[in-house]
Amino acid sequence: MTVNEREAPAAAPERTVRHDFGIGGMSCASCAATIEAALRRVPGVQSASVNFAAERATVLAAPEAPPAALLKAVRDAGYEPRTERVTIPIGGISCASCIQKIEGALQALPGVLAASVNLATSKAAVEYLPLRVTPADLRRAIRDVGYEPLEVAEGAVDGERAARERELATLRRKFWIGLTLTLPIFFGSFPEWFPWVPPFLQAHGVLLLLATPVQFWAGWQFYRGTWATARHGSADMNTLIAVGTSAAYLY
Repeated sequence: MTVNEREAPAAAPERTVRHDFGIGGMSCASCAATIEAALRRVPGVQSASVNFAAERATVLAAPEAPPAALLKAVRDAGYEPRTERVTIPIGGISCASCIQKIEGALQALPGVLAASVNLATSKAAVEYLPLRVTPADLRRAIRDVGYEPLEVAEGAVDGERAARERELATLRRKFWIGLTLTLPIFFGSFPEWFPWVPPFLQAHGVLLLLATPVQFWAGWQFYRGTWATARHGSADMNTLIAVGTSAAYLY
């Protein structure tokens, strides 16, 4: 052994990611061997084993090997990887950054193949490997970044519509009550423009009393969203609104 060999540092262990997914269309043990060979040809795959009886594949691969490439290899070999799709209605989406945050949280879950959020419908469409991740995991990831997955029965269109209507009704109620309280604040804050405003409505204590429910009840969802993003070291439109309105409220 040379001096250089003795002094050479040990190679860092290569990280691996495990992928488990079901496979349909197998009829014999040679099918499993065919799929294993196809999977091993995918760049980054370190090992692949297929259990014919359980109709299940287990693959160890480098992190840069995308799950989609594994599924394509199985399809190209003439078999069908078993994936599932779910559509999750989400409450609290208000801007494009909300979409990016939710999609990022979903795509970070092991077993999620694709995730897209539609701003117009406030729904997330997710394709995933059911052996690696569950709908409950998807909902938890959405909730962890500050949004609320609406709990409706799968395929229950009427239930989904009812949940959406409840959310809109709450927002409408907050808007009208907030507007009713804000108008007196506006008039009372500018007596030189509105000399007909009674003196009691110009008192700072009364204005504070009117502003508090607007700030912390009507606007509570912005504080909730701010806290959720702050826990992950980020900020979004909720943060901007909460900080800006809080500064005005305290001033």
